[in-house]
Amino acid sequence: MTGQPILPLSATPAQSAKPPTTGKIEDFRPGYPRFTALIASHSPFFIFRRFKRLRARLLLLKQDQLSILESELDQIDQREMAPIFLGKSRIDRNAERLSVLSRIESALVDYDSFIDKTNLALTLSDAESRDVQSLRNWVDGNGCLAGNETSYLEHDRDLVSLVPTLDNAVKRFESWIEERLVQFLPKFRESNRYVSSDPNVHIYNGPFVSRVAKGLLICLVTLLLLLPIVVCNVVSTAAVRIFIVMLSTIVYLLVLSGLTRAKTTELVVAGTT
Repeated sequence: MTGQPILPLSATPAQSAKPPTTGKIEDFRPGYPRFTALIASHSPFFIFRRFKRLRARLLLLKQDQLSILESELDQIDQREMAPIFLGKSRIDRNAERLSVLSRIESALVDYDSFIDKTNLALTLSDAESRDVQSLRNWVDGNGCLAGNETSYLEHDRDLVSLVPTLDNAVKRFESWIEERLVQFLPKFRESNRYVSSDPNVHIYNGPFVSRVAKGLLICLVTLLLLLPIVVCNVVSTAAVRIFIVMLSTIVYLLVLSGLTRAKTTELVVAGTT
């Protein structure tokens, strides 16, 4: 006994109309057309799996294959009856050795290529939990995709974002500001209806949030840098001033390491300056 299909198997006359031209997500047919329109409307939604476990499995197999070929080559060299072939490859007539070397070359090219691609996949930024949850909410609310085909969103530790994060601090401020604006200003949500007509979907692409986030970040950094100077001018005791300088430096570095992806050397430079 088969259940009802999740997606329509045939299009009605209304559904067979011309492709959407307005660009709204809901103008696309339910299923992958609408889901891909959602992903394309917001770059951080380009979230996919690394498949780290599968990559590790394949790397181990390719590595073992090379180890076997390496052992075969060593055995062939040990059995070589004409030592001159080992010292002058131009006249080597050992067909078995030449065949193994050819297989080693092909296997190494494949191994190196897969190593490079795996390294690239591992250097991609982890997907933001906020963006992953947004996709989950949309999938659950629309129900136009098969559950087993969207289950990749449940692999939190394996998800990556294809969009490079240039400034983690600004991104965090942008997320916080956008959430507050959506929460307290209904008009802000309505101003983005050109992307989606669904009242539960909010995708903002304007420059306002980014500018406000950068402004707040500048104010925070300025406060952290200048506040100790003001306090030290008020305090006259040398020991207290030293304590204030040490405390402010520690707080500044903690904020810097928490909001950004600064390296250890960058934190040291920031602390000394």
